[in-house]
Amino acid sequence: MFQLLFEPRHRVLVTRIFGTYVQDDIILRDRAAVRFVARHGLMRGLMDFSGMEAIDVPIDRIVRRAHQPPVLPGQFRVILAPDALTYELNRVVIAHQLYSRKIEPLLVRTRAEAYAALELTDPEFVPIESNEADLLDDSMTIVLSRMGETLDVSSAAAQDERRRLREKLLRLLDAVPGKTGKRRVQKRGAITLSDVFNAALNRAAAVTDDDLIAVCSRCRRKTTLGLCKVVSGRETAYLCPKCENVLTTLTPTSESEQDAPEKAYRLGAFLVRTAVDLECPGGRLPRSS
Repeated sequence: MFQLLFEPRHRVLVTRIFGTYVQDDIILRDRAAVRFVARHGLMRGLMDFSGMEAIDVPIDRIVRRAHQPPVLPGQFRVILAPDALTYELNRVVIAHQLYSRKIEPLLVRTRAEAYAALELTDPEFVPIESNEADLLDDSMTIVLSRMGETLDVSSAAAQDERRRLREKLLRLLDAVPGKTGKRRVQKRGAITLSDVFNAALNRAAAVTDDDLIAVCSRCRRKTTLGLCKVVSGRETAYLCPKCENVLTTLTPTSESEQDAPEKAYRLGAFLVRTAVDLECPGGRLPRSS
């Protein structure tokens, strides 16, 4: 629950937090701010916690974020924390930022103090709206975050569960004949979607196509991408192993392009289009079209 606003005359980026502050707010706010700064340049910042009612974020996650690179490097930042809960929370954040970055934001209790510190006179805040490409980017960001957390705490039991699911799906697919009367065995030499996920997560072979699960929109067959027929060329397409409906495609693109086209996820140097939701370790990636 947050809102981004921009004051163009004084060049101040404002984040207002509402309701219960959760981990996704940290991730999505950072991502939205990074997009805006990439398009409009660096500016000063104001974090406004006056609308926050509760917090549901593990303290280690807050500390970890305080040690990561800032979204507005080298810029003057103010934190508005009017009550005891928000003030004590941000005292912890500031202490860790000072230790890790050797610089700290100004912590104040009133909006008047915040505006005075930023020399804001008669400010006119403009809400920053998200377009369809931004919303897809947010979905991918959350999925990658949850995949990373799931892999961090993955256990032998979780791995066994994925293996059992794959074996069950294989047994179901044994009853689906190919054109020759036998189940097709697909040779894979192209870059896979799991390869691209692993690159984004900076982990070697942590995720396989067998960890990515889809339900075909045509025949309703549940399958892993590891069991799909793969047609590769410039574009890699995963086809349902039963009816050969396209489930997802993977297309290389230029890193120089600023934004992914609408109805496509950008994942590193690739565009991912999904015709169905994909169940990933720890999260679900909504269909892109």
